[in-house]
Amino acid sequence: MRRVAAVFVVWGVVLAGCAGSSGESTTAESPSSTDQATTTLGDATTAVTVPSTTTAAASTTAPATTTASAARPVTVDPNLPDAESGDLVDWDAVGPGWTLALYDATDLGTWDPAPTVLYLVDPSGTRYEVGSWPTFPYPDWIVDWAGTGDTALLPSILPPSEDRVALIVDLRTGAVTGSITLPDDSYARPVSFTTPTGRNLVVLADDGVTQRVERRDRSGSLLAVLSEQSVPADAGDGLGWLYGFDGTFALVKHSGGIDYVDNDGTFVRSLWTPMAHRCWPARWWTADSFLARCTGEGPAFPHEYYSQLWILKTDGTAGTPLNEIPSDPILNVDFGLVNAWPTATGTLAQSSGDCGAGTIDEIAADGSFSSIGVGGTGNDSLISVEGDHMVVLESNECDGADARLIETDLSGAVIRELVPRIGNAWGVRDAATLSTVYP
Repeated sequence: MRRVAAVFVVWGVVLAGCAGSSGESTTAESPSSTDQATTTLGDATTAVTVPSTTTAAASTTAPATTTASAARPVTVDPNLPDAESGDLVDWDAVGPGWTLALYDATDLGTWDPAPTVLYLVDPSGTRYEVGSWPTFPYPDWIVDWAGTGDTALLPSILPPSEDRVALIVDLRTGAVTGSITLPDDSYARPVSFTTPTGRNLVVLADDGVTQRVERRDRSGSLLAVLSEQSVPADAGDGLGWLYGFDGTFALVKHSGGIDYVDNDGTFVRSLWTPMAHRCWPARWWTADSFLARCTGEGPAFPHEYYSQLWILKTDGTAGTPLNEIPSDPILNVDFGLVNAWPTATGTLAQSSGDCGAGTIDEIAADGSFSSIGVGGTGNDSLISVEGDHMVVLESNECDGADARLIETDLSGAVIRELVPRIGNAWGVRDAATLSTVYP
C-alpha cells in the first residue's frame, strides 16, 4: 500500500498512514468486456440509502472557513526551506520517485503562529510549494495521496465546529475542495483514496454502536458498504482495509479475520491468517499476495502489541512469516516490525516503539533482523524504497519534532536532504510517496 504517514500511532500498534492502501476502478480501465460489469462498480454514481446513525460520521462538507491558499507565490518565513512555485510542477511527470512532505515552521522556542506548508519534491530534489496554511487550523499529517498525484487527504480541525476532518486538497492549485468528517482521533487511518486514481474515497464510519467501511464519492454520497460490524470492545478488533490494484476488490480486516470482498461489498472469501483475527493488511507485496502485520496472539508473542510480519495470499491459502520473533527478552515499549519493502538485495523493514521511536531494519534470510543505523536518532521512519535508495523521515524528538526528510542509500548512508529542517522549526511532520502504491 502506498505508505503515506510517517508518524507512528498506537491503535493496536497501527502504523499511520501509509499512503497506499486505497481502491477504485473505472470503466476506461476495464480489462475486458467480461470484466466491465464488475469494474463499473468502482465508478458507480448512484447513492445507497443507509441508516443515518451509521453514516453521520462519514459526511462530507465543503469547508466554509478553512481553505488552503493558492500555492502562488511561495510562502516566506525564516523557518521555511527554499522552494519553487507549484505553478512550475510538470504534472504529467509526477509519479514514483516524487515525494509529498508536510512541513511545520512553528518555532519550538517561541511557539509563535507560523505557516504549515505542503511540498512536492521531484526525483532531482527540487521542492515545489503545493499548499500553505498561514496559521492554525492546519493539517497535521498526510493520510493518503491519490494515484494521479494531484490530490491529497490531510487530517485537520474544521472550525467553528472543531470536527476532526480529512481535507481534500487539490495540489495543482493548493485549494481545499472539500472535507470528510472523521469518527475521532483514535483511528490510525480512517479514510483513504480508492485505487488506482483516487476517484472515490474509502471511509471508516463509527457512531459508537456500529462500524462500517464505506466507499463514497468525493461529494460524500455513499456508493457501497464494504463491511459492517458492532463496535468491538477492543480497538484492536476494529475494521481496516487494503484496496486491490484495479479497484474491483478490497481486503477488509474485521474482528473475525480478513475477508476478500468485491468493491460493492459482496463477500468472496475469508483469507487464511496465522494469528486468528489480529492481522492487519499493510501493503501489496505481489499481485496476489500482501504484507500483513500480526499481533499478540499465541505464546510466542511477548506482549499483545508486538507485531510480526507475514506474506499472506489473496486466494486464501496459507502464508509465510517474513521475520522471526526474537528469542531475547522484549520490552513492552517494543512494538516489533510494522511494515517492509523488498529491495534488489533483500528486505528492509520498519520497526516501531513507544513514543514514536522507530528504526529501519534489514531482515536476513533466516528471519532475524537488525537495525541498519540510519541517522542514529532512533526515530527513523522509512517512507519508501526507490530502487537503490530510500526516503526516510528522521526525527530527534519523541513527539516527532526536529525532523527532516532525507534520501539515503540502502545501507543508510545519507545522500542528501530532500526537505531540511530550518532554524528551530518543528520541521517535517509527515511524508508520502507514490512508489509504494504497487510493488
